[in-house]
Amino acid sequence: MAPQLPSITLAQARRLALHAQGLAQQPAAGTTVGEVVERIGCLQLDPVNTVARSPLLVLRARMRGGSHDSHARALDRAAYGPQQGRVLFDYWCHEASLCHVADLPLHRWAMRTYIERLGKAHRDRVEPWMRDNAAFADHVVSSLGERGPTRASELEDRSEVAWEWGHWTDEVSSRQTIARLLATLWRTGRVGIADRLGIERRWDVLERCLPPGMLAAADADPLDQDTVVRAATLRAVSMLGVARAAHINAHFTRKKYLGLGDAGKGVIGELERDGELVGVRVGDSRGTWFARPADLEALSGLEPGRRTLALSPFDNLICDRARAAELFGFEHRLEIYVPGPKRRWGYYVLPILHGERLIARADLKVDREREDHRLRVLSLHPEPGRQAPRATEKALDSLAAWLGAGR
Repeated sequence: MAPQLPSITLAQARRLALHAQGLAQQPAAGTTVGEVVERIGCLQLDPVNTVARSPLLVLRARMRGGSHDSHARALDRAAYGPQQGRVLFDYWCHEASLCHVADLPLHRWAMRTYIERLGKAHRDRVEPWMRDNAAFADHVVSSLGERGPTRASELEDRSEVAWEWGHWTDEVSSRQTIARLLATLWRTGRVGIADRLGIERRWDVLERCLPPGMLAAADADPLDQDTVVRAATLRAVSMLGVARAAHINAHFTRKKYLGLGDAGKGVIGELERDGELVGVRVGDSRGTWFARPADLEALSGLEPGRRTLALSPFDNLICDRARAAELFGFEHRLEIYVPGPKRRWGYYVLPILHGERLIARADLKVDREREDHRLRVLSLHPEPGRQAPRATEKALDSLAAWLGAGR
């Protein structure tokens, strides 16, 4: 007979998640951008700036004091400042993200194996196309090495074969071919993003996008697949607090957990046998959840969540929409690309966290044509049974103050 798993309530699972994400208690004074990202794994990038860039909203929720502008400057220094002081670099986590340099060895494995892990249809396009354009790829890398940070528009198209498959666009042109080549060189770890001029990226060889010597150190002792998946699994669980296998697979190094398994199987089974993970039941939810033993032991002493915040729609707490629904009862769907009349909630909707529940969602926009950059609440939707108007107002007033906006 299988041993009975320890059991925790759904409320306790939420508390673990909030503490893991640094959203339960007031952040410590002096918390840095690097410390936040090392804790939560990445800052997902998104070009929409209706309220503020998503990485800044995520940082604001986890740093004490400061303003939008001071956080923007700190983020820029951490990612694109002098090489020796950089602690972040652009790569792919949940999606395109800013990642912490401490996780570079894990991401180097993803870079080395990028093409072989593609689905067959995509790989059958990319692999021969890159082989046909090997000389062009070498030329681009060499050119960046000589020139330093360079816009895509400044590179000459010397391709043997143009990129002819659509993705966001069916365009066949030199611009599209260069963009596809740079994207593949980035995903395979030959080039990096040196900095950004607005939404435009400047490219460089990867080693100059990282602290000096870091790339060579990571490549001197490359990690194998098993080591990477074990380490990434433990990192993901540390960020989630408690999680099912599906949650782990969707977090941090998303969908790169080869051989992850589940209770008693695969990598998770190995970590259970080694005492690094323990299976638990969460309320009456289905399946086995997993946590680090030390986190479960500390659970009874965790303080309740006491923050009241407007979160980015891409916040790491809720970036897995299925998990957000399971853990918080919060059906979160992005409607930016939904035609206006068909939207249920709005264009850029920020969930409102109060204590340990998500109590409302607000469709917000900063009116930058006004002198006071007023924060406009286009619509406000309290969650059923969780109306807390004063808390919601507090969250919106706090956000407006951080933005330096009227409301």
